[in-house]
Amino acid sequence: MNRKGKAIAFFLITFLFLISSGCVLKPDSESVKEEKLPERKIETSEEALFYGYQSLSKEEQQIYRQIAEGLEKQESEIRITPIEEDRLTSVFNMVMIDHPEYFWTEGEFQYTTIEDLTEDTKMAIQLMPVYSIEKKQINELKLQIEHQAEEWISQIDGSLDIYEKIKSVYELLIREVEYDETSSYNQTIQSVFLEKRTVCMGYAKATQYLLNKMGIFCTLVTGTILEEPNSSHAWNLVQIGDSYYYVDTTWGSPGYNGKDEREAWISYSYLCCSDRVLNATHRANEDLQLPPCSDESYNYYRKKGCFYEEYDRDYIRDILKKDIENKNEKTELCFQEQEEYRRAVEDIVEGNLIQEAIQEITTLSPGEQISWQISYGGKDNLLVILWN
Repeated sequence: MNRKGKAIAFFLITFLFLISSGCVLKPDSESVKEEKLPERKIETSEEALFYGYQSLSKEEQQIYRQIAEGLEKQESEIRITPIEEDRLTSVFNMVMIDHPEYFWTEGEFQYTTIEDLTEDTKMAIQLMPVYSIEKKQINELKLQIEHQAEEWISQIDGSLDIYEKIKSVYELLIREVEYDETSSYNQTIQSVFLEKRTVCMGYAKATQYLLNKMGIFCTLVTGTILEEPNSSHAWNLVQIGDSYYYVDTTWGSPGYNGKDEREAWISYSYLCCSDRVLNATHRANEDLQLPPCSDESYNYYRKKGCFYEEYDRDYIRDILKKDIENKNEKTELCFQEQEEYRRAVEDIVEGNLIQEAIQEITTLSPGEQISWQISYGGKDNLLVILWN
């Protein structure tokens, strides 16, 4: 009996098929002779980085290791122990979530049940992954990807703390890689390290790949954008100390946000952000049980000193004056509450607070002109003024 399964971009897919009487994927344990199948060895240090693996039962972890072993060797047929079809899809997804380095497959597979009626009945599943790249090309591309990854990692100061390393990877990928929906292999890290053009899945997998190589916990999260119900999106979950945070490298990229060259500044709203920030725009799929992300001590704007729990008109006017006098490139204002942010927009964008600040500056030369552009309107309560 042949059965087909498919898992694309880590969305769980329901399988519907007919099962003949007496023929199931998982047989009665009394009639099965256990067979030792090849498994990928997972070191303790690796297991700490594999969030998908940690979420599985012991039985599922064994099948995970069998699948990973076959994918690692780019085998066309991978023999695994019997498991129900819905759990097989889930386990395969966990392997893909944990291993961005398996760029030669995007998660599609077929499978068939094998019965070998000898002295004892043996049953197994023959898994046939769909590879997007020919096997003879994989090793060469793998070396090229690893070389580029190591070159980028070498640019990051190894003495930095975990937050600064995460920030460095975030900035590096945004600086080096262009957001481009037409990029080739954009669901894998190949598009990032070899093409320097990708989409959200490529950014998220590359973020995970680099941080994991640096020994920093980072896993893949997939889901949707709330304002786009039929959308698909990918981002990351990271850990600093005992707390978890979200990172969305794509949403930090000027290219994704459609900014022109003049406005090509990185947004840090989704660097180590909390549930409060992320859940206003993102919704994760239910394939992974995610931990609470409530700590905001690594909020970039809070650390930078431009995060405000309340809006004070006079105080913000003084900040504008100081940035103009110091000829700063931009002023960033991030507010915790939507209402406080709305008041800032009302005064700065719709009102004349900037003009008031300019009029109070005594250091300006006669005839000197100040111009500016304002970026605002996101759910992150961020308002950015770019000074000319």
